[in-house]
Amino acid sequence: MRVSFSLPGIAFLAALFILAGVSGARADDAAAIGYRQKLMQSQGFHAGSLGAILKGEWAHKEDAAAHAKGLAADAQLIVNAFKMQTADVKTDAKAEIWKDLAKFEEKAKGLETESAKLVEVAASGNMADIGAQVKKVGDACGACHKEFRKPKEQSYKN
Repeated sequence: MRVSFSLPGIAFLAALFILAGVSGARADDAAAIGYRQKLMQSQGFHAGSLGAILKGEWAHKEDAAAHAKGLAADAQLIVNAFKMQTADVKTDAKAEIWKDLAKFEEKAKGLETESAKLVEVAASGNMADIGAQVKKVGDACGACHKEFRKPKEQSYKN
């Protein structure tokens, strides 16, 4: 028995394989982007909770230490979360991250450093010192966001 393939049949099979690879890549992109967004939301949760404590909106000042630890733990995950370059779909990450990954990693390491210092300061319970270090953590976040995150008006959320 002889099997023969026509040129249109071969082209159809090739297109199926290509599309399967593309949809697999898009699924990987979506998973990576989803993970990164959850990580950044966690950062925002801890930062917002620390802000509420510092403003006196939450009476349990001792909770600052736990939120500082959360920020520091999340900060350690950021570099790995962005190692995989993804397609520009539903993300506020700029392509500049992967054009200069070393610079991005340097800024992310700055956040790690300042967050680790916050853990130490928060253990003291001194709200003035905690507030000063939270500002440094915020500055480290902002330094990365200015360069590597799309402005709010360009956000996929709009």
